[in-house]
Parts: sequence; C-alpha cells; structure tokens
Amino acid sequence: MQSCCLTSMSAVLYSFIAFACALSVLAVLRQRRRASILPPGPPGDPLVGHLLRMPLTDSALVFHQWSKTYGAVMHLKVLGRSMIILDTYQAAVDLLDKRGLIYSDRPKFTLYELLGWDPSLTFLQYGKKHYNTQRQMHQSYLSRHKAEEFKPMQTQEARTLVRNLIEASPDKYEKLMSRFATGIITQIVAGHRITSNDDPYLRMSKMVYEALAKTGPPGGSPLDFFPLLQHFPPWFPGAKHVGVVRAWRPTMRELYEYPLSTVKKLQKAGEALPSFILDQLEQMGEGEDEEDLKGAAATMFAAGEATTWSSLCIFVLAMVLNPDCQAKAQKEIDSVVGALRLPEAGDRRDLPIVEGILQETLRWRPGVPLGVPHRVMEEDIYHGMRIPKGSLVFANIKGMSLDESVYSNPTSFRPERYLPKPAGNEEPHFNNVAFGFGRRICTGQYVADNTLWIAIASILATCNITNMVDEHGKIIVPDSILTDGLVSHPQNLRCMITPRSADARALTMETAV
Repeated sequence: MQSCCLTSMSAVLYSFIAFACALSVLAVLRQRRRASILPPGPPGDPLVGHLLRMPLTDSALVFHQWSKTYGAVMHLKVLGRSMIILDTYQAAVDLLDKRGLIYSDRPKFTLYELLGWDPSLTFLQYGKKHYNTQRQMHQSYLSRHKAEEFKPMQTQEARTLVRNLIEASPDKYEKLMSRFATGIITQIVAGHRITSNDDPYLRMSKMVYEALAKTGPPGGSPLDFFPLLQHFPPWFPGAKHVGVVRAWRPTMRELYEYPLSTVKKLQKAGEALPSFILDQLEQMGEGEDEEDLKGAAATMFAAGEATTWSSLCIFVLAMVLNPDCQAKAQKEIDSVVGALRLPEAGDRRDLPIVEGILQETLRWRPGVPLGVPHRVMEEDIYHGMRIPKGSLVFANIKGMSLDESVYSNPTSFRPERYLPKPAGNEEPHFNNVAFGFGRRICTGQYVADNTLWIAIASILATCNITNMVDEHGKIIVPDSILTDGLVSHPQNLRCMITPRSADARALTMETAV
C-alpha cells in the first residue's frame, strides 16, 4: 500500500516537473520570439532599406514626426546597417545611461577621419587607450569643482561681450558672440586671451565651424556607408564631400598642432599662463606621447566654441521673438541685483526667470538636434525589442524637446514652465538632455553651462534686444529656422542690441576690460 502511494506521488511529482519544464521552455521560446522583433519603423525598400526615405534636411524633426506613428524607439536600416532612433528622454536614459557599458562606442566615421578629426575624443571608439586617456584628461580639468575656478574669467569676458555688442553694428553681432565663445575656450585650453579680431584662434574657429556645416552630421554621409568612395573623384555619385574634406584637412590639423606648440614655447620661456595644456604638460613624463593631449585640447576647442556660440545666437533670436520674456527677466534682475552692479555667478539661485530663459534656449531650438551617434557593442533587448549588435543609436534631442508628455505647448518659448507651481509647471530642466547621455556626455558641460548663464544674465541686465526696421519703417521679423549640420544656428539673425539706459551703458563701459 505504502509502495503504491509512493509510486503515485512520484508520478505526480514527475508530471509537475515536466509541466514546469514545458512552461519554462515555452517562456524562453516566447521571449526569443518577442526579442526577435525589431523596433517598429517606416516601411523600407528592398536592398537599400530606408536609404531613399531618409530626410535630406531637418532629420531630427522628421524622426520625431515618425515617432508619433512608430513609437519612442524606432528602427531604420540603410544599406544593411541598423539605426535606432531614441525619441524620448526615458528611452535614452534606459539605454545610453543605465546600459552605458555596451552603448558607449562610436562607429567609424570615414568622412570625419578624412577631415582630420579621428584623434578627437568625440569620435574615438570606446575603451581604447586614446579614449580612456583623453577622457581622464578632460574629467580632471573640467569637473564641477574645477569649473568654479573659471567663473571670474567668464564673468569678465561676458562684460567685454556686452560692451562690444553695444558698440557694434548688427552685422557684427554673430562674430562677437563667436569671439566671446572662442575667448572662453582659449583661456581654459591654452591660457590665451583674445584681444584682437585678427587672432589666429578666431580664424581657426571660423574655419572649423564652416567645415562642420559643410560636411553635415557624422554617420549621415554616403562615405560612412561606402568608405571606398574616398578613392573616387568628387564628381562621382556619393563622393562629393571628398574634395571638400580634403581641402579642410590642413585647418583641422592646425587646430591639433598650434595650441600645444604655442604653449610649449611659452613654457620654455617661462611665460605660459595656467591652462589645460600646461597642466597636462607638467604631469607628463619625458618623451611621453603628446598625441592624446593634442586630441583632447582640439576637442575642447572645437566642441566648446561651436555649441556655445550657437546657443547664444538662439538666445538672441528668442528674445527678439519673445519681448515679454525679455522684459520679465529684466524686471527680475532689476529687483534682485539693482542698478549699481551687474549680475554675478552668485546671483544665479535668486534669478529663476533668467535660469528659465537659459533652459528654454537649450530646449526651444536645440543647437545639437541629433548629436553624434553611439554604437551598441552587443545585441540587446529593450521592452521585448531586439537592438542588433553594431547598430547606430541616435538620441533625438530635438524630439525630446518636443515631447508633449513632458513639456506643455512645446513649440512655444515659455521660460516660466520650469518654475515651481503655481507660477509654472515644474517641468524638467533641459540641460539634462542637451549635453548628451551616458559615458559620452559632454565633459565640458559645467563650463558651458556657466558660460551661457553669465552671458545671458549680463546681456539681459544691460541691453534691449529688439527687431530691426527697414528703410520704410517696417519691422523685420527674423524666422526661427536653424541651419542643418552637427551644430545648428539661426539662418538669418537680424536684430538690434542697444543699451537699456545711459546708466546701463556707463556701467557696461566701467566693468569691461
């Protein structure tokens, strides 16, 4: 009897185990089937995939429009290469931040290598010696704590910018904002203060931006999909950029060589001022390779100047189109700072409307709408969707700025959206998005943030930014269209910048050097 019961119990146990195993197998098969499903996307064509459907202009906005149909994570395929578009902040954080170990690589950018950017931290592949060395250099000199040391210099340069804007004609405004952005970076990188419009760093910054504008965003050129095109003449279909980048390469190489060679000469003469390059030289051993230092310095120079200049131009455009926002910020500054001095970095917490204008400038028209693509190093699964190994992964900054579930009425410029309720909606600051994600986040984010804030606060405190008027007395309203490219800026920035008062002008002249 007992044996019979044991046999019966064993049969039940075996049946239960078999049933559990079957369920496990079914679960695994179901998971694999789900994981084999790529993220949704628009229909492609045989062989070429989405090549003929890729937008020629404003790709970030087009991708965002597609996301309304296909979702926050989209899959595109161009000539066999998978592209993943992340259109929400949460998706970017989940993959690029939380899974940064496998999402921090860069693809090979043939176009930018021809241009001479291959030793730059921005484009170096993750984990390689040069990447690790350059990132350590940046992190040691551009940390949040170290950025505090640059605030007095940034403040002084902002005062000079305001004086120059007040004295200049409208056609010079963009050049002066570029000079300001370049001047901040050259002092940090090379200990060099720009005092003349003939400065070689200004010439190089102009050339760098023109090169970036003409070559377009990385990962989007036919050369990046067909590297063999670099061996064809420029008239050959798909090879038109070859001649352009080869013409610009000497300038790019000068940007790598000039700062280091100049600082070394000054160091030898005992005349070098504190700077990133000098700091690194003093830490380097005799005969140590200097290529990483060149690449790190060039990255700081090119990335810092172009993005800061772009954001300042966008700020000016926003003030022309939104005079009520300008007036509210000026009223706040007058109340907190008064008329006897100009804003200082220490005033930032007490100027929430000015802070809102900075955040809204970054969000309303992102200067880097799509950014540099990441490359996933291993196959991954996200919410049941398969992310193929080697995919190019784009964080669509523009799309995130237009996310209606995060930002109310996102096409409007509304600095108050960041204020606590009931004055605002407590919407999240956009600098968490604008500077990138994961281990590829901009290492100069704290310096850039401080630079933009003091410039914006100084301009608002002393200047009125208004529409231009034509010869017939008609107000000229600038459009808000930005250029295409890795870094975008207003296509047609037309405005007037004048002193708010005689006292404001006098204060500006007293504080500028």
